[in-house]
Amino acid sequence: MSDPLRVLVLGGTGEARSLCAALARMPGIAATASLAGVTETPARYGVPTRSGGFGGVEGLARYLDEERIDALVDATHPFAECIARNAAAATRRMGVRHLKLLRPAWRPGPGERWREVPDFPSAAHALPPGARVFLATGPGSAPHFRDFAGTSFVLRVIDPRGGRGCPEAWTILTARPPFTVESERATFAAQRITHLVARNAGGAEGRTKLDAAAALGLEVVMIARLAPPPGIPSVGTAAEALDWLRDAGPYGLNPA
Repeated sequence: MSDPLRVLVLGGTGEARSLCAALARMPGIAATASLAGVTETPARYGVPTRSGGFGGVEGLARYLDEERIDALVDATHPFAECIARNAAAATRRMGVRHLKLLRPAWRPGPGERWREVPDFPSAAHALPPGARVFLATGPGSAPHFRDFAGTSFVLRVIDPRGGRGCPEAWTILTARPPFTVESERATFAAQRITHLVARNAGGAEGRTKLDAAAALGLEVVMIARLAPPPGIPSVGTAAEALDWLRDAGPYGLNPA
């Protein structure tokens, strides 16, 4: 009996969970999910899961070697730039097949009020005085917005500890996705939101906040994506990632 295809999935997204759930049911595959460890109660993946960083490129390369990983699927958040760079460097060094699972970016629909900016400082300066802002950009973005007097902020986090260190005047909401358009509309209305700040993460789950903002006529300040590391094949869905794993040349389940 041949050895299983050993797959490392860098997770933290709905696409990663869907992929791991499918891999758990497939014979001939031994998948492991890796999470950043930023939440106290992460979602379940259906496969063995590790938590925490690797220790940069050197640490990830060592893990790939010690665990005899055949293929790595980077299904992290589209803005997880550091791990994306490290994964590209480590897989190239170790000769491990590498796929980026990157959900398609959002596009504004008819009548939607978007202002696209390149980064967090630009987003902060795009907000007018007196705005009531919903930050859909995570607690790590808080330092970019803390010094804007006259602008009030609402930040939503998954874990209560995520709001630590934010200005006392901010409103911190604790909730776990997915969210519906109706629930997002209710949240925006209850919090008297005038502006939404979001990163262009793409995906159906996150789109609900944009649809809710459009329904309420809110202005959206959208932070654009950076380009992924060059030379890495990319797909947009878990199903396409499964196809890639089946046909991944000498490492795949269906070698030529």
